[in-house]
Amino acid sequence: MPNHSNSLVDPLLPIVALGRKVTLTAKSTLARNPLLGLLWKGLGVIYFHRAQDVAKGADLRENVHAFETCRQSLSQGAAICIFPEGISHSDLQMRNFHTGLARIAMEFVRKDGNPGGLEIEPVGLLYTGKDRFRSDVWLRFGRPLDVGKWLDAHPDADAAALFEDRREMVIVHYASEIIATQGGMPRPLGSVEPTVAEWFGLLARLQQGYRQLLAVRAVEVEALSERVRRHRAELKRLGIAPSEVYLPLHPARAALFLVRELELTLLGAPLAVFGILNHLIPYVAVKTLARALSKDKDQWASNVIYPSFLVFPLYELLLLAAVWMTLPTFWAVIYSAALPYTGYYALLYRDRTGSAWRRARTFFYFLFHRGTQSRLADEGRSILSAIESLGEQLEPARPGAPLAEGARG
Repeated sequence: MPNHSNSLVDPLLPIVALGRKVTLTAKSTLARNPLLGLLWKGLGVIYFHRAQDVAKGADLRENVHAFETCRQSLSQGAAICIFPEGISHSDLQMRNFHTGLARIAMEFVRKDGNPGGLEIEPVGLLYTGKDRFRSDVWLRFGRPLDVGKWLDAHPDADAAALFEDRREMVIVHYASEIIATQGGMPRPLGSVEPTVAEWFGLLARLQQGYRQLLAVRAVEVEALSERVRRHRAELKRLGIAPSEVYLPLHPARAALFLVRELELTLLGAPLAVFGILNHLIPYVAVKTLARALSKDKDQWASNVIYPSFLVFPLYELLLLAAVWMTLPTFWAVIYSAALPYTGYYALLYRDRTGSAWRRARTFFYFLFHRGTQSRLADEGRSILSAIESLGEQLEPARPGAPLAEGARG
């Protein structure tokens, strides 16, 4: 039971993470896409017909068959992935759950006898930047809900009562960025960064604390939230990352940074240029296609990934064919071996030079606006202190509560 924020990318993640067969579900209109229809058929996808898609050919009567197929799959011990929000979106909070998943689960227990003991496992899909190339993602599996036991405790409940609607707050993400700085100088470029799991673990703990404190100290929480919003908005306007607010302005450090980054930039440039030139055409083609097809952030990654499965391999096969026809065997072998390596190296090179440019730009801005840096740093540390002060007033968490509750919300 995952949240749904990244269109056709979301269903692929549980398949990769679980290491077992997972039956996917999707809206019926996707079957009309020739490429996706063929792929989905091979994966055995179960289609749901939504009321908003009737004008596009959806038939609500087919849901009876879809529900029955789900129940049959469950009776055979299958795992089924259903998105209870019913639609992919880019909202900053979860949408209300549809009752289809709950109805399937409750009917399976009540009418089929619950063979195998059905459990619903919440899955949180969290992206660092789903509309950016090569975003990181974290899958978070929550505490499973035993449907049989839940119905024993709620014998008269209907499908709408099975799930509690929980909301995400953008303020939690902003606060996590401030906490992660610890009010100190940023890490050197290329050093080991916190893992995605560690980052979102912090996010989950903040989310739980925010909810607890909002219930008992709403005025203080709202006032601090407004400070966080203003601070983050100013950093965004200036193009400065929260971690670089505390960038030291020592000349010796600046000189070392300049020498190191220039050396890496100059030495790596030939490999990066080779990789860029050899992959520029398919990259531009896929990006142009994604822009033409994407109507929202949640569609961007899908419209990049799926065409890439066809465009990049086809282009590279044609390119290698031309190389082997025109170059001597020795150079054709060298070229073939270098093609994938330099393509990946170009991505790493872009990331490193982009980070170096952003840090250098921040350094020179603060060099001529020292008062601004001092004010931003003081406010950042003050907010960090206020968050820590509020955090000391939290009640101890129940064992397992942060993981289970965060993953469902």
